[in-house]
Amino acid sequence: MFQFLRIVFVAAIVAMRGAFAEDIDSANYLMPACREVAMQVQSAQTTYDRGSCMGIVETLRFTGSMLELCIPNAVTNGQMVRVVVKYIEDRPARMHENFKALAVEALRAAWPCKK
Repeated sequence: MFQFLRIVFVAAIVAMRGAFAEDIDSANYLMPACREVAMQVQSAQTTYDRGSCMGIVETLRFTGSMLELCIPNAVTNGQMVRVVVKYIEDRPARMHENFKALAVEALRAAWPCKK
């Protein structure tokens, strides 16, 4: 009986831990680091996440044509991050959504392709 209760207890702890795990792909998770990139400040705690933010934005620039993004060559990655941050901050109810999808929306809204 004791072994059964221990298994149930461990299973409950594992299930609770998964329920509280942070979604590292969400805007909630990445926005603090992206804000730091946009404001050009640094904290040791978010170095990796700032790199993730910049990496996502740079990747979107290079894959832009496949995603119907028409970002002018003169636009810097820093400018792109500021556009993404502003777009997401203007939509706080969507912070739980995937950061990459919101970033594509932001860049598409800022630099739509002419049809």
